[in-house]
Amino acid sequence: LMSGVKNNVGRGINIALVNGKTGELLDTKFFDMWGGDVAPLIEFLKTIQDGTIVLMATYDDGATKLNEEARKLIAELGSSSITNLGFRDNWVFCGGKGIKTKSPFEQ
Repeated sequence: LMSGVKNNVGRGINIALVNGKTGELLDTKFFDMWGGDVAPLIEFLKTIQDGTIVLMATYDDGATKLNEEARKLIAELGSSSITNLGFRDNWVFCGGKGIKTKSPFEQ
């Protein structure tokens, strides 16, 4: 879904969206949380449709620009660790839009 070869990964939070019914890749994006702005990440998270599987992974620094709103939106996808994510922490997560519980797929 994501790789340096495909040139669809970057510094910050890398996200892949997958259709929860068909397994089709819907989109990949990355958001620079060191030198970038958190607003595009927040807007992207708000557009995710119910039933979408959301995969996230950090590279370099994924936490510096995260604010309370961004962390809340990610927590709503099933993350229990996003509130504690700090500078240059490694983090991988698989959750979903509309999930009713916390995701067990996070480290």
